[in-house]
Amino acid sequence: MKLTDAVKLLYQSEFGPGHMIPDESASLQRLYEEWENTSHSSSEPFSEAIGNGLVRIYLDTLKKEELPVLNAMFCQTASRVHGSREKFIRDLDFLSLYFPDTESFFSEYKKMGYPPVSHSASYRLAYNPSYRVVMQSHADFLRLIRTLDSFLQKNIPFILAIDGNCASGKTTLSRLLAMYFDCNIIPMDDFFLPPGLRTDERLALTGGNVHYERFIEEVMKPLQNGSEVSYRRFRCDIMDYGDTIVLPPKPFTIVEGSYCMRPELRGLYHYSVFLSCSYENQTARIRTRNGEEMLKNFVSRWIPLENAYFDAFQVKNACSMVIKTG
Repeated sequence: MKLTDAVKLLYQSEFGPGHMIPDESASLQRLYEEWENTSHSSSEPFSEAIGNGLVRIYLDTLKKEELPVLNAMFCQTASRVHGSREKFIRDLDFLSLYFPDTESFFSEYKKMGYPPVSHSASYRLAYNPSYRVVMQSHADFLRLIRTLDSFLQKNIPFILAIDGNCASGKTTLSRLLAMYFDCNIIPMDDFFLPPGLRTDERLALTGGNVHYERFIEEVMKPLQNGSEVSYRRFRCDIMDYGDTIVLPPKPFTIVEGSYCMRPELRGLYHYSVFLSCSYENQTARIRTRNGEEMLKNFVSRWIPLENAYFDAFQVKNACSMVIKTG
């Protein structure tokens, strides 16, 4: 590894891809072209951690069918990871401990404005690096895809539950999975308790704010019978039922959302995933997504209710896989 390779590593660990992706389709096309020119080996490392919750995913370990998902992850990372120029400059100082004659390089690099750099010729010759920088959770999502793919090779109906903290990425994961698999997605948000059933007695129950009885009748039983699923979507914005959702039978169904791993429902699923995130990241995401006023509501009401449900029913321990998303 030359000095420029170390600078590139620090740059990517701080800024991720380092720029916004203005055209996802063009990015995907470049990814396909790069993949075509890569020798493929299942024995190579799938990913390599580079710090700050980021990893390099190596293209030579991927199937062509996985590339659209990786590209979506790459674009998501580019839009979410911004880094700190000041921290990057401070981190550069540590390289003088490992590389001689850094002063002239850094002097010129500073004049250039600390831009992204390319791998050295010797590094490219030795490793032929082809990768994309994504978040660690994305690498875990790709591993989940491979796990699910192995189950689905058996050609039997398969149902996945995705539970976890609000703002941990449950909907994002569902959409990424839908890019790879032909599947139905059923959000538990469609089954929140309507006002007429929100009695003090009901709301005193742990996880009682979800209408799991209706979920059993309108979703669980049809799925178990392999028949069409038809249910009325509850809309929290109008506090009433909205349109009817009709889902034809598919080999793979995803049930996503908090409370989908209630004890009454667990027998439905073949596999389950719990997404976790820190309280700090959770509140930051909710603030960005919903605004400051809604954040207050989440902090005072919804997050404590969720946490009580997780603790009472040991939801994380009951899941097949746990993925930390921040």
